[in-house]
Amino acid sequence: MIKQIVLAAALAASVPTIAIAQASAPAATPSAAALAKAHELMTAMHVEELTRRALEGQMKAMTGGLANQLLQSGQFPPAMAQDPEFRAIFQRYLDTVSGKVQSSMNASMPQIVEIMTRVYATNFTPAEMDDMLAFYRTKTGQVVLAKLPDVTAQAAVATRDLTMGPAMKAAQDALPQFMTELKAWAAKHPELAGAKTQ
Repeated sequence: MIKQIVLAAALAASVPTIAIAQASAPAATPSAAALAKAHELMTAMHVEELTRRALEGQMKAMTGGLANQLLQSGQFPPAMAQDPEFRAIFQRYLDTVSGKVQSSMNASMPQIVEIMTRVYATNFTPAEMDDMLAFYRTKTGQVVLAKLPDVTAQAAVATRDLTMGPAMKAAQDALPQFMTELKAWAAKHPELAGAKTQ
């Protein structure tokens, strides 16, 4: 039973992160003018803030009610699934995984912004980026920027099967602490756990 619980927990806690594709290196080195204009564009787009918000929205979308959904899925004995202490342990595990994924993304944010800057500078001319800047400064452009985190989060959820690597690693890293707490709980409540701890 304990192994089944761990497997179910690991699967449930595999919260996908925002997909950041690793494309091949640009063929040409962007000019200084293009890089400067791309940095201006990234600032106008509030790229760092939007990326953080998109990640937070994705996490909320995936973890909101996740514990309840899994606990009601039949993976656990009913009495065990209803035990407040067990539910708290399980939710703490999910929160730990979510926090690790978000911390990892936050730590990588400067590199992400720099990569995006170079990609824009390589693929768009300064004049084209001027046009984008003009758009993002319009009313519609501001609406696009405001809605972009939610749109990005929804897209990330829809493509979750392609973005589970970091979340799976975080789940694995958090598993020992979850197992320690779970075994301690099971030792106190063998009638609910339905199995002896080893």
